[in-house]
Amino acid sequence: GMPCCPSEPPYCLESQYKWRKTRDMMLSTDLGMYLDFQVGDRGQPIGCPGLDAEGAYKIYYKGGKQVTKYVGGDTGCQLNRNEFDGEILYQIVEDYAVNTEKWYVDFPIVLKKMLTNGYSPDMMTDGPNVFDGVTCRRKKGIFQCTKA
Repeated sequence: GMPCCPSEPPYCLESQYKWRKTRDMMLSTDLGMYLDFQVGDRGQPIGCPGLDAEGAYKIYYKGGKQVTKYVGGDTGCQLNRNEFDGEILYQIVEDYAVNTEKWYVDFPIVLKKMLTNGYSPDMMTDGPNVFDGVTCRRKKGIFQCTKA
């Protein structure tokens, strides 16, 4: 059979999906696009066998606020096959995972759009351009950015 998880798409067959520790990372938003789950009343992901299992979450308080942390193993979630602009969501995540140059080009554009979402141009005030004088280059497969 196909080992989980190969370095080329498809990364995991659904039947082989397992949590694993890697040097890769995902934001919560990335995970929400990759796995198909719902959100519970405390903001926790639900709707998959592993997410709904007894003891899957640790609830504690930090700074006076309740924190819900997933401590289970395999979630049992399916890949998110919902579409956006004709593209399947989990495949968008995989595309950015293997194409860091695409991510590097698209990120500043999307960040600007995200930060201005819900505001008309006349409601916005230009802030400092934090990317002026920044150069990025790939070193050992990782982009390293420095400001001149």
